[in-house]
Amino acid sequence: MRILISFIFCLVILTGCTQSEQGSAGNLTETLTTHNPTAKEILAKTPNADIFQLGGIVYSNASDIDWVQAAKLTIETSIGTIKKEYKDGIAFEDEMATKLPAGTEIYEPVKNSGPILIVKLNGKEIRYLGLLEG
Repeated sequence: MRILISFIFCLVILTGCTQSEQGSAGNLTETLTTHNPTAKEILAKTPNADIFQLGGIVYSNASDIDWVQAAKLTIETSIGTIKKEYKDGIAFEDEMATKLPAGTEIYEPVKNSGPILIVKLNGKEIRYLGLLEG
């Protein structure tokens, strides 16, 4: 009797340890999700980050990224304006920046350059790179 109870106990334990999701074809499936980094995540890692958000995408100052600086880009049209400056403790939202003042214009380059946007501040162009995942 003890052997039977021990066998059943082991069977239950092993069954619980080997369960996994199966797809419709009986294959094991694993679901991974990724997302673009949020301003909250970036500021948690780098509290002094120079970022802004537009269209749900966070853009980071790319002054120290060689390939972004080397790209031949010409400003085409204004696509937005910084409307608010971020203050610690408030929710980060579109058209908000950590370092750029309210009223700063955001421009898209003529050539499709990927997720690069340009701002003009005090007569100087500053490039920002969109932080996209995957």
